[in-house]
Amino acid sequence: MPLIDLSCHLGITAATLACPPPTLEMARAYADQFGVETLCLTSSESNTDLNGGNARLAEVIKEDPRFRGWLTLSVHQPELSLHLAAHYFRQSRWVGARFEQTHDADDIGEAGGHEIINGLRRYSLPVFLTVHSQSGLHAAVAAAREFHTLKFLLSPQSEELSSDILPAVREVLNISIVPVAAYVERDIIAQAIRILGERGERRVLWGSEWGRFHPAAALGMMKDAAITAPQRERIMYRNARELLGAP
Repeated sequence: MPLIDLSCHLGITAATLACPPPTLEMARAYADQFGVETLCLTSSESNTDLNGGNARLAEVIKEDPRFRGWLTLSVHQPELSLHLAAHYFRQSRWVGARFEQTHDADDIGEAGGHEIINGLRRYSLPVFLTVHSQSGLHAAVAAAREFHTLKFLLSPQSEELSSDILPAVREVLNISIVPVAAYVERDIIAQAIRILGERGERRVLWGSEWGRFHPAAALGMMKDAAITAPQRERIMYRNARELLGAP
């Protein structure tokens, strides 16, 4: 089965665990080894250098047809973020916008975040939000409710949030979940499909967090999940293919 990995990282950060600093060559080797059709990359450098990090990622995704990029934006730099979106989203190899809600001050509900999301409506591209706290979860849900024409991907960054997020987003149909294998219990995928209701498998997507964690954990999470083969194929491939606009 081909794979589309929606969450990969280039560059070392404090979150890098048990992996060498991820490089372009290592990303290619990962794709070759596991048969990954598309790697959606984030520049860790962009968290401290928004302009430079995204510029260098723009060069990286030109190097291999399997690479796509998440454009890192910041609620603390709305003017620059909207400028970067206007520049890069004219190009076809970008997946959408990504925000790291690491602290409460980073919540997308802050004034700068609201301004940016409002400006992103013109591009109709997905918005990827990491969720590190209950505050970040509430802010993400509120943003998705307000900007209901956009697709939001939420990635909970703790075991507790991985459980709490499911009932919180059940009725918000423009939110999908990208679980992180390092933070989930074995049965979280099956639980997500059940809690999210009818056709819940269409609202769960797969990312390995390659570059921060070894991909074997994320692959094992899906292999061990108590779901059907068609559900597994949809989560690991078809949902992402549709998100990327592929036929």
